[in-house]
Order: sequence, then C-alpha cells, then structure tokens
Amino acid sequence: MPAPEVPIDVEAETGIWRTDGMPMLYVPRHFLANLLRDTEAALGRDAFRAMLFGSAETSARQWCAAEQRTHGLSAADTFRHYLKRLSQRGYGRFAITRLDVAAGMAEVVVRNSAFALANPGAGRPVCAMFEGSFAGGFRHVLADAGMDAAVTCEEVACLAAGAAECRFVLARA
Repeated sequence: MPAPEVPIDVEAETGIWRTDGMPMLYVPRHFLANLLRDTEAALGRDAFRAMLFGSAETSARQWCAAEQRTHGLSAADTFRHYLKRLSQRGYGRFAITRLDVAAGMAEVVVRNSAFALANPGAGRPVCAMFEGSFAGGFRHVLADAGMDAAVTCEEVACLAAGAAECRFVLARA
C-alpha cells in the first residue's frame, strides 16, 4: 500500500511548515520518545500523565475546531480526519472501532504506535500521549452534539506491554 500523502507547505521566507494552514513541526521519533520518557521520570507517572492529558486534550480540541472549519466536515468526520492525520505523520495507524455519541463512549485502536515501538518490552502502557488527544477529539464530537463534557480516556492494552495493538477506551465523565 502506498504511503498516504500529507500536504506540506513551506514558507520560503520563514521556513514555517504548514498542513491545511496549520503550523507544524517535524521531529525525529526518538527525540519525542526520549523527551516523554525523561519527563515522566522527572515528574513521576501520575503527574506526567495529568500534565500531558491536559495539553493534548486542549490541542486536539483546537485542531478539530480549526479543521472542521477548514474542511466543512461533521464533528465525527473531523475526529476521523484527526486520526488520519496522526497516521499520516508516523504516530501509528489509528482507527475508531466504536463511536457511540448517545452513550458517550468510544474506542480507538492504534497499530504500530510510535511510542510503543520506541519502548519495546516496557511491560506497561507507554502511549499516554494519545489519551488526551483522543479525549479532545471525542469531546469535540460530543460538544457538537450538545453534550460538551469532560472525557476520560484509558489505554487498556499496549504493544509495549505485550498486546497485539494499543487500545483506548473513552467515556463521557
């Protein structure tokens, strides 16, 4: 299967990279994985996860709102588009396996998670980076349906812990 194309525009004058008009950064996977691992070690797992969740959740909501305006997608399709873009940027292969807005539940599967691949044999979930991102994307969907509420997200299976893939369960809080 050919790699999906990601539109990247580079401003000649500033060097800023953009996709769909949004400024982007391009960094090696090992840099981000090392940064996250060292930050978790410095802060402790619980504080790290809380900090990361908040930042990622806010960023996902901002991204989804901008992309929905740019592309005129439904909120659910914007969430799918968000996961498509993450897949295209090398974070893994993402799929929504459950999306039940009325029940406030969703499930996302990640195959070949960049964070799990960077931490083989960790023996525990290592993809906390995605929890806030998925919660923010799903919260965008719920808000569009008039049910804006906090969303929880838990990684219930991880490739780095021996699972076949990483799996996340989301619920309206």
